[in-house]
Amino acid sequence: MYLFFNKTKERSGNIFLGFFILDFAIESFDVLLSKTSFYTEHPNYYLIIPALSFLIYPSWFFYIKTTAFKDYKLRKVDLLHLIPFIAIVIIFLFSYHLQHDDVKLEIRTNPNHTPWFIGFTYYLLRIQGIVYGIWSIRIVYRFKKIVNENYSNISDKNYKWILQLTIVFVYFILATLVYNIFRFGFKELYEEQNIHHHISSIITLIFLSWIIYKGMSQPYLFNGVDSNIKLLEEYLKENKEKEKKSISKERTNRDSALKERLEEYVITNKIYTNSSITIFELANGLGMSSYELSLFLNKTLNKKFFDYINEYRIKNAMQILQDPDQKQLTVLEILYAVGFNSKSSFNTAFKKYTGKTPTEYRKEYLKSVD
Repeated sequence: MYLFFNKTKERSGNIFLGFFILDFAIESFDVLLSKTSFYTEHPNYYLIIPALSFLIYPSWFFYIKTTAFKDYKLRKVDLLHLIPFIAIVIIFLFSYHLQHDDVKLEIRTNPNHTPWFIGFTYYLLRIQGIVYGIWSIRIVYRFKKIVNENYSNISDKNYKWILQLTIVFVYFILATLVYNIFRFGFKELYEEQNIHHHISSIITLIFLSWIIYKGMSQPYLFNGVDSNIKLLEEYLKENKEKEKKSISKERTNRDSALKERLEEYVITNKIYTNSSITIFELANGLGMSSYELSLFLNKTLNKKFFDYINEYRIKNAMQILQDPDQKQLTVLEILYAVGFNSKSSFNTAFKKYTGKTPTEYRKEYLKSVD
């Protein structure tokens, strides 16, 4: 209820997370009802909840998607994600709910004969989980590439957050897959030892506890990226012929001139000190499109926008660290001054460029000067 009604910027994502937890809770309630005589006394209610299970993975998938892409809105094509749910509802309707009560009772109470559509449901649900797990991984991959190509600063917390979401989701999918293989593949051990209940309970408890904690405490950390941004490879694919024709000696001369103009603009205006600078803003200042600038950076300079801007930030930080008159400045003050907004990302980028941490670099340099 908190996720459904709490009005925040992340509300659309929270609603999907709320549906995920609600679906999960209803499915767990189905297990409890199965342990009682409820379905035997009321066979018409049997198999209603298992059909809702096919909304669990789509709910989680769209939660990850709306978390990664801040402006993502549902489209008509997204209704296709309801196909498995609708298909199972139709199968259950004709194979069970429209049958005579005696047939329903036989299906429910006969332990030696499991109808084909019940086993099919569990297998289809596991396949659905694997598919959505793969799609979720693709979202993370696309998110990371968009950040590198278009943004100069995305907090480590942002990427770790969506990465954690996906890793835990995929882990849960694999865990439930193994559980069901054990359940349907080793029936004797399954029935005698009952160990599957303990395994399933532990996995579910850990998973839901983590999700609920994260859902209520972490979403405000994440701003997401623009879902309408195309990757450079997608832009090139759409403009393949145009790009081929532009490769010439004249293009080489233009690239050389653009490189000088770009460097002059970045250094003169110190745009790298703006922690939220994007490729769109830089391209606008140069009077060109973001895709043209991205193409130039990637193809000519062989650099992502993220790395290109950070290189200027690191060089500026090195100058400050080398200056004895500014040794009173802390590493935290320096990283903010040059355009970083996270100590961990600054340390990672600095060490990648120099092979040393900022503190080590300052000590060694000042020591060599003395």
